[in-house]
Amino acid sequence: MEKAKTIQHELKQFLIEESMNITELSIATDINRGILSGVINGNPPKVLSIKMLDTLTEYMKLPEGYYYHIYIEDCFREGAHGRRLRPFLLRCAAIGRTDCVEDIVNRLADDLKQIGFIFDVGEEMYQLVYYEAAAVMYKCVVQTEKSNQSERLGISYYRLFQMNRSDNKLGVKSAMQFIPYRHRIPEHLALNGLLMLTHFFAVREELEEVEKYADELYSLSHAIYENKSWKVESFITERPFVYYYGQSYLLKATYYELTENYEESRKWITGYSDLSWLDDLDDDGKKEVKKFSFFAKANLLSIDVKTGNKDVLSEYVKLLRENESEIIKGITALLESANKYKYYIDNTLSSFSDYLEDKTTHVGMTGHYKKEFQILDYSNLNQKYAIYCFRKKEYSRGIAKLLDSMQDAVQIQSKESISKSMGLFEVFRAFASSKQIQQFNNICRKECKNEAETYGLDFNIFIY
Repeated sequence: MEKAKTIQHELKQFLIEESMNITELSIATDINRGILSGVINGNPPKVLSIKMLDTLTEYMKLPEGYYYHIYIEDCFREGAHGRRLRPFLLRCAAIGRTDCVEDIVNRLADDLKQIGFIFDVGEEMYQLVYYEAAAVMYKCVVQTEKSNQSERLGISYYRLFQMNRSDNKLGVKSAMQFIPYRHRIPEHLALNGLLMLTHFFAVREELEEVEKYADELYSLSHAIYENKSWKVESFITERPFVYYYGQSYLLKATYYELTENYEESRKWITGYSDLSWLDDLDDDGKKEVKKFSFFAKANLLSIDVKTGNKDVLSEYVKLLRENESEIIKGITALLESANKYKYYIDNTLSSFSDYLEDKTTHVGMTGHYKKEFQILDYSNLNQKYAIYCFRKKEYSRGIAKLLDSMQDAVQIQSKESISKSMGLFEVFRAFASSKQIQQFNNICRKECKNEAETYGLDFNIFIY
């Protein structure tokens, strides 16, 4: 059997092939000669630091991380010391060697005493935005942690949800795993966790869940304000505390607006219209207060429009033209009102024609809303616009917009939008071209495939 390679063996071979001695290698790499001698001639050999190994690898003109799989063996030969493994794990994460991270973690996981170390390094990786490697660490924690009450177990589920929530395949699973632990993590993380859950279900238009987690966010943010824990130095959130406080009102108002309980929505909007009274606002907090004040103005006007108040149309259109990030939601509100109260807004729509025709330019634009919400907004816009076109007997255009709406809804897995668009298509199927019918069938097949993958089914069994 061939003897396993070691760093010692590789360096000896290199010196022979290059006709070098240890002193010359020391001078060339600026690595202490005694250390090199201990590595090359020691019995057992010394273990290099990861920084020294990288220096030697670069000098030998080999790819970055070339010897990492061998280095793992060297590290564990002298014992799993965190002092050596921590910088090695972080270095693996930095250059994308997730395979090495997985190898190290699998070895460490046999010793339950190492779970704390694995979690701590995972947190470092997360802060350094090494998400793929961090996920390996958190997955190990959730698989090996024995106590369901463990804070690090809850935080690991929280981090996995943070990283996976925009993934159609992993998002739902990660959300479901995090939910039971949302009250077992520190308050400053729980604020963001509840906000993420509310947004996650809002994108999918699961309104009962939106209300549930908005209520919890409201209760938690008020409790934190009352006990003043948000003023403690260790209370560190991704956004200023006022952001979460205001979001609890905004999300409740949004829920009531979506359920067409407009008067209740107005009450909640007043809750975030002026948050300048909140204590100790820094510059970032004051910016958030200003944003919420604007949102309140825009959303009150939107409700006026949706309830058929035509007197505010010109003021609302002016606000949209001056605030690009509100345009998609605003056009949708205008279309919803026009459809419900049976009037036409062709002149207004023509002034926003580029937003109606070219989604790619505006999804992902700088603004207040994340990409998933922008896609949902476009799905809703196209659905309302399709109805508007059907009212005008522009059936081909309406069906095209309906198909656009369906594609976006499938992308973000919004069951409500998918269902509404499918129902509308069936009502107007007689006006669809053969090409549009084929496009509809392809979208339906994609949705069936997504459903099969979500529940671990073989999509091929549905094809016959």
